[in-house]
Amino acid sequence: MTDRSVSWTDSQSVATLLARVAPARRTKPETRLAALASAGTPAASAARPLPAALGAPLTSNNKPARPKAVPRLQQTSDNPSDRLDALVAWALDNYPCTGAFVADDNGLTLGAHGISEAHVSLVGPLLSALVSVRSIPGIDASSGALWLGAHMMSWVEARNQRGGFCLGTVGQEPLSTRELAQLKEALEITIRGL
Repeated sequence: MTDRSVSWTDSQSVATLLARVAPARRTKPETRLAALASAGTPAASAARPLPAALGAPLTSNNKPARPKAVPRLQQTSDNPSDRLDALVAWALDNYPCTGAFVADDNGLTLGAHGISEAHVSLVGPLLSALVSVRSIPGIDASSGALWLGAHMMSWVEARNQRGGFCLGTVGQEPLSTRELAQLKEALEITIRGL
């Protein structure tokens, strides 16, 4: 018997490779402002306080803006293709994403817009993997987010008598729990008639 793990990866080699390709660490905005203030530079006196949620849009009084209310999806057609197109368009209009897709639990992409062919090709294997993950007690894989290179893919899943369906978005950041719940509700409304 050897001392090596049955794993196909060597943790030392992986750590070395990651260190080599990782971008240079950036300092947090608070750290830079503190450094400017301690240096007594003119830029420090002009610096405005950071919002409570970094990156949140600001109102005129420098407070983070409240998230906009997302209208509930209204499906007006009985045609499955129209329903899926309306769902994808609604997701693109109401969430910070550059692309959206709908797929079934076999990995077949039923509708997509603003998403690359490479991302579409990942949908099938991802959904197949989630079927296995769901079999682990205590793990809910019906929603989540996953980094795909420089983009974040967020997804929700809903089921009906015909099987499972997934609605996903691709953007710069993961969707919040509240946003994922809204997506799931819209997906459930859409697949009710399929």
